[in-house]
Amino acid sequence: MTRRFSTSITFMFRELPLLDRFAAAKAAGFEGVEIQRLSEGRTRDMANAANAADIPVVLINVDLGDYLEGGLGLSGVPGREETFRAAADQAFAAALRLGAKFVHLGPSRIPEGVDRQRCVDTYLANAERLLKTANDAPFELLLEPMNAVDAPTGLFTDIDAAADLLLGAFGGKIGLLFDLYHLTMAGADIGAAAARHRDLIGHVQFSDAPGRHEPGTGKIDFPAAFTALETAGYAGGYGAEYFPSGPTAETFGWMDSFR
Repeated sequence: MTRRFSTSITFMFRELPLLDRFAAAKAAGFEGVEIQRLSEGRTRDMANAANAADIPVVLINVDLGDYLEGGLGLSGVPGREETFRAAADQAFAAALRLGAKFVHLGPSRIPEGVDRQRCVDTYLANAERLLKTANDAPFELLLEPMNAVDAPTGLFTDIDAAADLLLGAFGGKIGLLFDLYHLTMAGADIGAAAARHRDLIGHVQFSDAPGRHEPGTGKIDFPAAFTALETAGYAGGYGAEYFPSGPTAETFGWMDSFR
């Protein structure tokens, strides 16, 4: 099979204005783009830029709130339910406008002094509402486990526990965003995790670990990881979601050999 790669235009191509990143991604050989921060631009403008560049939007995130700045985020934070729901409604409308295939519900952290189960219950209630809203929508909802090294108070930092939750609470109606960086930082065996959770994996993202830069800057054996996923039955695309160690266009030495 020929592997299909998308790229984050939130983390990558930041040398360019937002709307120019779509064409740059297409020119670099990517088959899709991912948008982790919708608030960086206007949905209508991004949809027009994607159409003009003839490149699909593969994935978007529900607004992360203050998470990327080290804050709590939104998805599983008690007291922030209305903010999260408004952000999710906005993301769903954007997903329809952009034609996105996946909507990631976003990570959150456990506030100091708050019981973890209360946060899990908040996440479950939020997600249950969104499943009803997204019923028959042309996109799939995803949960992405983080890692406890980067996010020691992260709500979901273990892929097995996250998978059990998704199966138990939602019967697999919400999928896993399988991120090779977070799995590696968490000490997980990528091949074993892929085999265990193959029926839940909706999309795969990658960056090297440690450092979260492009492949070749860390220790991940990407060809072996991709092969393990495909052996387990994964047939979807792969999203490059890394912080380039130099100019973005100079960090694609991995692409041709990985295909």
